[in-house]
Formats: sequence, structure tokens, C-alpha cells
Amino acid sequence: MKHASFDERLDGILVRAAIRLQERMRLAYFRGNLTSYLNRIGLGKFMDASTLERGSLLELQDQAAVQLAGQIRKARAKGYLKDLLEKLNMLELLHDDKHIRTVSLGQERKQEQKKACLKMVEGENKRSAMTEDEKRELLKTFKVIK
Repeated sequence: MKHASFDERLDGILVRAAIRLQERMRLAYFRGNLTSYLNRIGLGKFMDASTLERGSLLELQDQAAVQLAGQIRKARAKGYLKDLLEKLNMLELLHDDKHIRTVSLGQERKQEQKKACLKMVEGENKRSAMTEDEKRELLKTFKVIK
């Protein structure tokens, strides 16, 4: 049972690694050093030389994602997944991803709680609008009981 849960985690790692790789490849492409980036992380040797020379981002992203997935699966099977992810600078993908909020399709969503809203009370402060004589008259009507 423990292996099944890690296989599910491995699927999540594969997806997040592919997304992160594509983001980094896009950044390297716009900086003009995509082929050197692929060679540095070790994926350049698996690519076709003519494709690398052309430098087409879409073609290279597809090939690199497939090669990366193969390398991750192979590293998992042989036991050096942590080293591979460290080499790719993606070690944080191994950490438990409980902080990532997911909603399953079968799970009912909680109804939104009604928020208390503030209502403005309109009126005037009659006491502040009174003159001194009116205030004295008002105080005469009240008696202090001891």
C-alpha cells in the first residue's frame, strides 16, 4: 500500500518537474542559451543534434519533457531519485505536498459562510446639537438617587 501512495506522488513529481522544466527552458530560450542549459542538466545528449541546432522551443520542450520523465522513472527504480533532482535543481519536488490545496471531484464543497455586513446607522447626535439651556433643562428632569 505504501508503494501505491509513492507511485501517486511520483506522478505528481513528474508533472511538476515537466512544468518547471518547460518554464526554465522558456527562460533560457529567451536569454539565448537553451542548448547550453539542456547540456548542463544532461538532457542535451538525448536530443537529436539537428533539433538542437534549430533551437525550436516547442520541439525541444516536448522531447525534453519525455526524456526527463524517463530519467526520473529510471532514477526512482534504481534508487538515485534524490541525486537526480538535486542535479536538476528540483529537490523541493520530493517534499510532501500537503500544503498544496486540492479538491477532489467527489468531495462536496462547503457552502460559503455568510459574511456579516456592517450597516450604517443614520441619525443625528441630538445632544451635540442642543444649546446650553436645553442641556440644563434635560438634566433637571433626571434625578440622582443615592
